[in-house]
Amino acid sequence: MAFLEPAPSGLVELGIVYPVGSIDGRAEAERSATAMRDGLRAGAIQLRGRPMTLDEAASAPPAALLLTEAALPQGDRLAALLAGRGVPTISTNPSAVASDKAVMAVRAEPRVEIIVSRAAARVAGVAFSAAFRMMIQER
Repeated sequence: MAFLEPAPSGLVELGIVYPVGSIDGRAEAERSATAMRDGLRAGAIQLRGRPMTLDEAASAPPAALLLTEAALPQGDRLAALLAGRGVPTISTNPSAVASDKAVMAVRAEPRVEIIVSRAAARVAGVAFSAAFRMMIQER
């Protein structure tokens, strides 16, 4: 989150989004939140995950949103609901960036790769630091 302009600090909530009624999506969101139960620390930020439905994320978005695989088909709907609010949407699936359903995709295997959709970032109202932009692939 330190790559955003302006960068948040302190305890930062990451909403882990799943569609209402998706058992698999909710389970994925809960697993991710459990992995972050004690908070992931990076510099001045402590990131804590919280499962939330797509509707909850749209009505009261936290600092950033991680889309579960089950939420990806509704990524463009969420993007429209959050337009201009400065909330980055993140996925582990690069196709979400290619289709502008997420602002960024992050993968760790086989190597760390961060891909950003310029169009989705513009619609979301998200700006990245210059140093971060040098480390990513923009599409």
